[in-house]
Amino acid sequence: MKKLPVSIVFAITLLAFLLVNWAASIGLSNQRLDMTEQKLYSLSQGTHNILSAMETPVDIQLYFSSAASRDLTSLRSDAQRVEELLREYELLSNGKLTLSVIDPEPFSEQEDNAAAAGLSALPVNNGLETLYFGIVASSDNGEQILPFIQPDRESFLEYELTQLVFNLQRSTLPVIGVISSLDVQGGFDYRSGQQTAPWTSFDQLGQLYEIRSLTTDIDAVDADIDLLVLVQPKALTEEALHAIDQYALAGGRILLFIDPLAELDPQGPMGMEEGSDPDVIQPLLKAWGINFDSSKAVLDADYALVVNQGPGRPPVRHIALAGLDPSAMAADDIALADLEMINMASVGSLTVAVDAQSNFEALLTGSENSMLVDTNLLRMSQDPVGLARQFVADDQAYVLAARVTGKAKSAYSDAETDKLAVTVVADTDLLGDRLWVQVQNFFGQRIASPWADNGNLFINWVDNLVGSADLISIRARGSYARPFEKVEEIQLQAEERFRDHERELQAQLEKTEAELNNLQNQQAGEDGLVTLTAEQELALDEFQQQKLLIRKQLRDVQHALNKDIESLGQQLKWINIGLIPLLLTLWVLFVAWRRKQNP
Repeated sequence: MKKLPVSIVFAITLLAFLLVNWAASIGLSNQRLDMTEQKLYSLSQGTHNILSAMETPVDIQLYFSSAASRDLTSLRSDAQRVEELLREYELLSNGKLTLSVIDPEPFSEQEDNAAAAGLSALPVNNGLETLYFGIVASSDNGEQILPFIQPDRESFLEYELTQLVFNLQRSTLPVIGVISSLDVQGGFDYRSGQQTAPWTSFDQLGQLYEIRSLTTDIDAVDADIDLLVLVQPKALTEEALHAIDQYALAGGRILLFIDPLAELDPQGPMGMEEGSDPDVIQPLLKAWGINFDSSKAVLDADYALVVNQGPGRPPVRHIALAGLDPSAMAADDIALADLEMINMASVGSLTVAVDAQSNFEALLTGSENSMLVDTNLLRMSQDPVGLARQFVADDQAYVLAARVTGKAKSAYSDAETDKLAVTVVADTDLLGDRLWVQVQNFFGQRIASPWADNGNLFINWVDNLVGSADLISIRARGSYARPFEKVEEIQLQAEERFRDHERELQAQLEKTEAELNNLQNQQAGEDGLVTLTAEQELALDEFQQQKLLIRKQLRDVQHALNKDIESLGQQLKWINIGLIPLLLTLWVLFVAWRRKQNP
């Protein structure tokens, strides 16, 4: 068989390549292959479901200042990833979502539109230019914005975008049903004889949602209620318990706050109200697979808040008051993202029931330096010093808040559900003002100045739970950043050696300074000058030489660190630039040789 000329073979190969790419662009435009470790380029199933079920068209405008970001390479990469992500949304929406990428150049109409929409302008290039990187989304139901897309929140971007699309499908405000034995929406203080204001957490909630107060004797939960919030519901009737049970079985979302000692409970003029029982909710908790002992409270020494004891007395750590930092919060939970401090008081603990069918996910967890105490001990005395004397850690980290989902049985029948969606918090005091916000009256207006994140957490939980089950299912994504783990390991080892030398030098410096001070006190003459003996001058000179030697060792460690990293970098370059292409070339030559051997 006659061989074709090389030029014709090349032309046929090029034509085949172009035809394959053209066919793929048409026939495989909706196909994706994500080979990243954490599926960074694959949207969650919840997002797929919400986009495919869209009925109201949504227009998304991505604003990004191209010229102002010319020197911000990392941010430009972030903007490219956001655009690619939104293109996926557009592709999956069946034409219901349209994306426009807008460059708001200075003094342009687009810049005016960005400012009018409420997008944040970031000053860059020494304040000479402003940079926009935000989203304006609109539908017939309204408009929502992401003022500035923060790169450090990239793992939560999918949730925020999907929530934005989901909210724009709503034509009315979500309805929050509230049942509480506490005066969360204001009440009457029998001790002062005056009306009390609503708790700031609920005051802020009412600005975002429609709040509907429900009585403790309801026989059904209204069908249009998107979320049921229960705060220390102590006086529920059997009919009300049954109504809540049926609401949960039907997939209704519930946010429950229960407390072994609700310090903001007014308890009426005669103490506990008639028919009031803190454990009335227990049948529902058992059905949902949750254990809660109202007779026990958690004392936590590691997360204890520092409180003032009054004039003339030093501040002390109050182990019955917990100030939770991010180490106590579930790292991948959307509602807890970027929160810095959650304060709680006389908090209880939650555990999984032995026969639970539901999924139990801890959201807030105390430290192992904790113990359980009888609630009556806290009820009789909140003396922080006295509590500290009785503290003996039992080396167990207690769950303070949890999300419970999945399968559960009815508390009153054999009925079951696989749609349970309940978030339980073993504290009610975190919602009260005293633990997170200072409220002042300014010409008739209540001005709230928060100093902790309790209010943000409450709103975040509500935001998350009023969404669909698909929205709730979306979790934090992985990070696009891919560190060189071997390089970081080398740096860490070298820095450990560096710190050891640094500590040694610091110790010698402190010792010598003490010796010099002692010499000054002993040898100072009447004129204030210090006279050193020959031996003392020799000792001082030896120390100076030793100090220079240790500093040289520190520099040597740094040089060795840089040398190791440079060597590793050269190896990686050689592998990527030389070895991999060489192996591919050898493989191609081997394949060609085999074909020649077996024509």
